[in-house]
Amino acid sequence: MAAGLLACAGTPELRALTERFSPGSQTKLPELHDAEPGLPAPQALRASSGQLREIPLRWDPLLDESVGGYVLERAPERQGPFELLAGLAGRNATVYVDRGPGSWPGASNRGPETLSDGQTFFYRVRAFERDGALGPRSEAVAARTAPPPDPPAELRAWSHRPRLVPLGWEPATDVHAAGYVLERGPTPDGPFERIANIQDRWQTSWVDEGLGDLRVFFYRISTVNGAGGRGEPTQPVRAVTKPEPLPPLGLRVVARRLGENELGWDPNVEQDLKGYRLLRIRAAASAAEPVAELRRKATVAVDAEVDPGERLSYVVVARDRHGLESAPSGRVEVESEGYELSATLREDGVHLQWNPRVDEGYERARILLETWLGSRELAHVTGSTWVHTDVESGTRYRYRVVLERPDGSAARPSRLLEISVPNSWTSWLPGQDSNLRPSG
Repeated sequence: MAAGLLACAGTPELRALTERFSPGSQTKLPELHDAEPGLPAPQALRASSGQLREIPLRWDPLLDESVGGYVLERAPERQGPFELLAGLAGRNATVYVDRGPGSWPGASNRGPETLSDGQTFFYRVRAFERDGALGPRSEAVAARTAPPPDPPAELRAWSHRPRLVPLGWEPATDVHAAGYVLERGPTPDGPFERIANIQDRWQTSWVDEGLGDLRVFFYRISTVNGAGGRGEPTQPVRAVTKPEPLPPLGLRVVARRLGENELGWDPNVEQDLKGYRLLRIRAAASAAEPVAELRRKATVAVDAEVDPGERLSYVVVARDRHGLESAPSGRVEVESEGYELSATLREDGVHLQWNPRVDEGYERARILLETWLGSRELAHVTGSTWVHTDVESGTRYRYRVVLERPDGSAARPSRLLEISVPNSWTSWLPGQDSNLRPSG
């Protein structure tokens, strides 16, 4: 042990010490050795506790003119083993700050590279004469570095916020506090992950963002000192993010009109509901299309962009004032109202028939013939029938009907109806028909 080595003059540790300069001095230490007691032990050795990873030491100087300096020793326990820590040249060199590694060279310096939080050490000091003769040791004194910082008080986490959790706490009272580490876990027992390094003692709030809906989290926080040391965390606090609205119930078809489907649903119960979005899914589409955006009190919507006889599906979602959307409601399948257009081939020509939908405000119909050159209007009539007399044997005809209102507005055209006039048409019996009845 180093203390024992000091009893033998000329040991490697003593020789190495004498070759070093003392801190803040340009004077080499003399060659140190034990001798008959000549100098007294230094008095009033004092070690200050509570400092951040350092222990300041000081003692009263010996007034004897023969004093050449002092040697410090350190141990983790009062009974030792003590190791050489530092040698200081000069009678008035009575201050030293222990920050971990000593100024003592060689293998005997087995102390920590740096002091840690809450470490306790014991110290002794002895003087040496100008010729290197060492005097007796002082009584050992103890000191402790500042402990790890306590956690901040009153950690709070606010629930029912949309996809985020605001957090707040009181500033740490530890004078060495420099910031905080904030952690989040799925349960009170963890595992916890670090979500924030806050490098300001006076910053006492944080918002954990980018979270899911109706998620439960547990948070804890610990204080970090100026040396990076981290104290124990707080007890976890719980927070729950806001849930998304419930899917609307009771989606149903209220009415069907030519080119329009009216849908309704039951109102949602959420107090902060903003409204609804009605979505349409066409038969050949891979994604839903928006139909209408409605306020919270509106639970009926009209889709006026449907083709006659078209098969469609609808869903509705609810939205709250924070922008959260519900899952879609149950899907409703709808076949839109059509023209009920049919054709019959008789001896006088092709007889077309449709539903005039007078109750929906329509008063006349345009009869269109589709050719490879485009559409050609054949007639503009009232009623629900019309006969195309100008037909030829061995020809295929393709018809559409468009209903119109008195103001000139028109419904979407009917689906295409095809009928072929056979070569032997003139020999057909009266009343024989083509059996073509498209849904549109």
